[in-house]
Amino acid sequence: MVALAAKERDNRFCVSCHLHDEKFTRLIAPASTDLAGLHHQKKAEVGCIACHGGVHPGMRVRVWALAGFDTLKFLAGAYQEPTRMRLLLQDAECRQCHTPILPVARKERGAGQPGPGAAAPPTGTNVADESTDAEEAATEGRGGGSYHAIREHNTVKTTCVACHTAHTTDSDGPNRFISRAVVVPICRECHKQM
Repeated sequence: MVALAAKERDNRFCVSCHLHDEKFTRLIAPASTDLAGLHHQKKAEVGCIACHGGVHPGMRVRVWALAGFDTLKFLAGAYQEPTRMRLLLQDAECRQCHTPILPVARKERGAGQPGPGAAAPPTGTNVADESTDAEEAATEGRGGGSYHAIREHNTVKTTCVACHTAHTTDSDGPNRFISRAVVVPICRECHKQM
């Protein structure tokens, strides 16, 4: 297990079975074209396992169990690459680095208090850029592209990856890798007249 934990940090090891050559090429490209590539560009040790490894022990065990089962199927010649993720990413995977989402709002509540439902940030991790926080805080209550700064959205139950797609190329950094085609239907669940 120790050897596997060390090996899975090599993105090429992941790609050798999961056949995501196109995604891997975008991940390591000097100019990021998707959200995963942007994360890797900012911090080189951020790779496949950083998001897909399971942050909590229970999810970690589930990931390893699925990987073990898939390995047995591969060795038996019965493995087929899945068309979708079988263990969906949880917000915990994003919040290991992105907590709080808005440090400005955190300061309003008082230092050291993470946002609603947020875990405390791990030591030594980076939160969102302060310029992004300032932009969002400046538009609080007025909408625009500032979803996280609108207090009424605190009760909305949707996952980070429902809006911020990691491996698609239909958005960019200035738009926070939010695909309009993906997000508009989610927004319309509450905002019928969009």
